[in-house]
Amino acid sequence: MKRSPNTILVTHDQGLLAHWRRALGTTRQTVAPRIEEFFQLASSAPCVAWIDLSITQRPEWTADAWRPILQNDNIRVIAASSNPNDADAMLALDAGCAAYCHAFSDASTLRQVREVVDAGNVWIGKNLMQRLLHNVNRALPASRPQEDGWREGLTQREIEVAILAANGASNHAIAIQCGISERTVKAHLSAVFTKLNITDRLQLALRVHGIH
Repeated sequence: MKRSPNTILVTHDQGLLAHWRRALGTTRQTVAPRIEEFFQLASSAPCVAWIDLSITQRPEWTADAWRPILQNDNIRVIAASSNPNDADAMLALDAGCAAYCHAFSDASTLRQVREVVDAGNVWIGKNLMQRLLHNVNRALPASRPQEDGWREGLTQREIEVAILAANGASNHAIAIQCGISERTVKAHLSAVFTKLNITDRLQLALRVHGIH
């Protein structure tokens, strides 16, 4: 049986730590109140690390200390900010983080982030997703036709779920709109990713919107 990755919670904020523990509910948690402790713990991969971006003495993402962490396929880093903004998100994701989110997001959102990251995909918020799509679309010729070839081989339900996900809807929101369970939403998205040979929602959004 494949061993699930350890969860490392990197924060000195006791309130945030309690919030993460309640939301994530995993028994395999290690707390690192200092960034130096995290770098030591990360050497015993695999792990999923939740990094409180307000932690003191955190190196910039471009620092050498991050290179062996962010380039290790067995280590998934989730950047969590108490004051998130798109510019910081882009820096974190460009450096190789698997997710960027609000540190105090509700439990449902934090669990969704974890599920996406555990599946090997990248999670970004709805606002950033829409901004990325807007910027790419703005750079394309206005006469560029919409491509629907991605629909081939997908069921009608898979197409419906793919379009909603590509526009930033959460699994919970998709489940409500389609009248199905979140487990079924995940199954449909997994099938869509396999059929389209993609690995995450950003790639799905680019494909659905005709951006390759």
